[in-house]
Amino acid sequence: MPADVKIVEGLAPAAGADVPSLEPTADAPFSAAAAAKAAPANTCLGSTAAYGVTGCFQHNGDVVWAGDTKKDGMSAAVGVYTDYGRAAEVCINKLGVNTWATCNKDYRETGNVRLRALRYDGDTGKFYQPESWSGWIPVDGKY
Repeated sequence: MPADVKIVEGLAPAAGADVPSLEPTADAPFSAAAAAKAAPANTCLGSTAAYGVTGCFQHNGDVVWAGDTKKDGMSAAVGVYTDYGRAAEVCINKLGVNTWATCNKDYRETGNVRLRALRYDGDTGKFYQPESWSGWIPVDGKY
């Protein structure tokens, strides 16, 4: 992550939100197909996953989802980059294993975002590999 990246602590999803179970991917080896299935079914347009982390982008409301899939003492971290120069931010899930956290943002509707999934150690402030990147995701949801 860039040294000047803004770290945002994710919040638990609102009651009644379409939140999937992370259990199917928690014990399985990493697979992009499994990561896409683990993303909130009716909300995410793009997703990515790495060991211990699943991230996705909900274009309706500009919400970044960070899912923690491994009990390893680290938090799930989903970095968000734009194609129009907005400073990078990272959504951190400190809620524990098998949970989702959300970071509600406001991105330019004519822009695209790209996600980067990593693990984060809050005690040291360091990010850990492996990592995974999504492709560019249109903020307005129109490919």
